Amino acid sequence: MSRAFFRRFSTRSSEPASPITGWLKQDPQQLLSTAQRYIQLEQRIQRQLPSFLHNCKVAHIDRQSITLAVPSAAHATKLRQMIPSLLQALNQPTPQFTQIQIQIQSVLFTGVEPLGHVQQGGAGINETGLAAFEQLGQSLEQGPLANAVERLLKRHKNKKAE
Repeated sequence: MSRAFFRRFSTRSSEPASPITGWLKQDPQQLLSTAQRYIQLEQRIQRQLPSFLHNCKVAHIDRQSITLAVPSAAHATKLRQMIPSLLQALNQPTPQFTQIQIQIQSVLFTGVEPLGHVQQGGAGINETGLAAFEQLGQSLEQGPLANAVERLLKRHKNKKAE
């Protein structure tokens, strides 16, 4: 590691580590106002984003920079495409932020379905869908597509019978 790393972290406090309850007792009002600021900013951001990105979280605010935590690389990619319009919306009344950074932190998002997730097994195709596939199958000439539609119908009709 570089010397800059060791210089930066070489000074340690001589005080013993204290439990978090001691830290919370010191200044609960500052903690509460910081939490409210994060929640308000997160709500403003979510109003600007499409629904599939509503699970991103404000991880850090540092002067004019916001760090957003997202559950996956797919979410990060979509969010990066929206950064210019998001910054513009957040700076509407008065300019506050100049930068949005994105961190992938999947640990924070257990239970969040990834983008493009295909559910396997489920209920299958409903009766209207099966009727549409039957109609399509009757209008197709013999070939690979007609065979695929026939196999699809057979498989899903068997599931309905079970």
